Amino acid sequence: MMTRTTWTLAFFFVSLLTVHARAAAADVRDPHVRSIEPEMLDDLERGARLSPTLHRLVDRLEASDVVVYLMFDRAPRPTAAGHVSLIASVPGRRYLRISIDRRHPDCQRLAILGHELQHAVEIADAPGATDQDGVAALYRTIGFRSDTGRRDCFDSRLAIDTGIQVQREILAATRAAERPQP
Repeated sequence: MMTRTTWTLAFFFVSLLTVHARAAAADVRDPHVRSIEPEMLDDLERGARLSPTLHRLVDRLEASDVVVYLMFDRAPRPTAAGHVSLIASVPGRRYLRISIDRRHPDCQRLAILGHELQHAVEIADAPGATDQDGVAALYRTIGFRSDTGRRDCFDSRLAIDTGIQVQREILAATRAAERPQP
């Protein structure tokens, strides 16, 4: 005789198998850059369309073992417009969270997104960055401690340059779209 808990677990397990089988049959895409926030997904789509650099970062992450969850920062710090953090690591998969302060205007927010996605690519390119110590070791090698007042905050010249490049591309594409056509 099955108990209520056993039935519940059995139902849950069968449901998971069914969902997985349907997803596989339908060839559902399993994106490596995700968000449950529609505004964040709109930003990502628009940014990748207007900025070749942002598009390239997303493509690199899609080909990696890293899954990135994008979200707006619920408690933004005055010294940080965005940040990336390692959530978890399991064999064959690393999970990151990128949090961005939504108070920044559109183009600047996309530049921040590019900056943080560059950090995600840096982590993806470092197989040893599977825990907080590994990420800190990576940034001691390729980056520098940032001026946020926290000892565990790092940055990299490449991420800074990437954010600037994304902003330039977004501004150029926006200006080109606003010009009257002959």
